[in-house]
Amino acid sequence: MTTTGIIPAKLLSGLEIHSGDTLRVLAVTASDVVVALQRNDSGATRQAGRASAWLRSAKGSIRLAPGESVDDARMAHLHRKHGL
Repeated sequence: MTTTGIIPAKLLSGLEIHSGDTLRVLAVTASDVVVALQRNDSGATRQAGRASAWLRSAKGSIRLAPGESVDDARMAHLHRKHGL
């Protein structure tokens, strides 16, 4: 069963919650509620990167020589790998 309620934002302001984060109640006492905060990492902390930076660091990436096609590079790799 799911129950949805509204809690004033000023009560949770110290937690720095964002849309998509999940709060789980761990304990309830007479004066306190202990919660665990699970951050939604899908986009809030992701930094935009550049495809060219990824390409330079990716395993198995190569630089094509001037006039060399992707098929030429693929065939050269297969020739070296399999001795064709």
